[in-house]
Amino acid sequence: MAARCRHPRLVAGACRVYGLVVWVYPSALRREFHRELTLTFRNRTEDVLNAGGIAAVPFFAMHLLVDWLRTFSFGTEEPHTLSLLGLGVDDDQACGCMDRTTFSVSLLLATLGVALLIGGWYGWLTLNAEILRNHRALWR
Repeated sequence: MAARCRHPRLVAGACRVYGLVVWVYPSALRREFHRELTLTFRNRTEDVLNAGGIAAVPFFAMHLLVDWLRTFSFGTEEPHTLSLLGLGVDDDQACGCMDRTTFSVSLLLATLGVALLIGGWYGWLTLNAEILRNHRALWR
């Protein structure tokens, strides 16, 4: 059985360092995604080393640094979601605002429904036009 990576010691060392870096992430993110983060990092490191070799490591490290800085440039506070009616557990949540994620999903589904309706109507008209064209050809 062939090894997955040409540089397994380098991958193991990078994963140990990345494991320490993950502890800097917010605790909620770390609790929920620690395993996925480390597995993704390991797989991506192996892919970079297999495809580009050691020469690709500085570019990969720069990509990681930019991604890490981008992660921490956004606020780490929990997003506040409200019910569609604007009701919440806390007093400050009852502002009558709509939950934007619910609105976005509803808009997406409505748009998809309209697109399917127009596509189906166009298909039905095209099929009827073809049937009528063949029908006229038979009666001539």
